[in-house]
Amino acid sequence: MTMQLEITVSDHQPVAVVALAGELDIATGDLFREAIRNLLRRGRTRLVVDTSALRFCDSSGLEALLDARSEVETASGSMRLAGVHGVLALVLDVTRLRGAFVIDETPVEAVAALLLTCPRDVSMV
Repeated sequence: MTMQLEITVSDHQPVAVVALAGELDIATGDLFREAIRNLLRRGRTRLVVDTSALRFCDSSGLEALLDARSEVETASGSMRLAGVHGVLALVLDVTRLRGAFVIDETPVEAVAALLLTCPRDVSMV
């Protein structure tokens, strides 16, 4: 069986970028959720979800994004979306859930915003 979603994680200490390519739907939502849980288990709580290569997202995919946001917040972290376009943008608008996420144009902007909110290491001050 070929997966319809490719997930790539890039490390931009202390921020992780989770790039999604393909389709986020009922068949792939759990794969995404597990990727987020794996990052949280490793202490990675500042996440950018790059959706610029996402071709499709239905209500199940939106539910997976909401679940991920909730789990990250429960871990006292932050999650931002980047590259929202096409069907995902439409789904967010139709469901009136665009405001449920912090959305940046690009992953670079999202990483920069999260870096600004990271607490400073007092040993470096």
